[in-house]
Amino acid sequence: MPIYAYSCRACGESFQTLVRSNETPECPTCKSADLERRLSLIASPSKGGEDAGATACAPGGCGMGMCPAMAGGLGCG
Repeated sequence: MPIYAYSCRACGESFQTLVRSNETPECPTCKSADLERRLSLIASPSKGGEDAGATACAPGGCGMGMCPAMAGGLGCG
């Protein structure tokens, strides 16, 4: 069950959601199914150490609906 990033064509909302096979995702804001799947980044495993969390999002998310890294940014910090 992969997590995909989407952009809603109806309201412009960007979000991520878990997509099960044979399911059609819908926008959590307007409930539209007119979505564009966005390029998703794959996280590489952390090697640990002092800077292991330097580019990770804060616990509970960034508070922006979608991590800026998923929207083309370089991370939350």
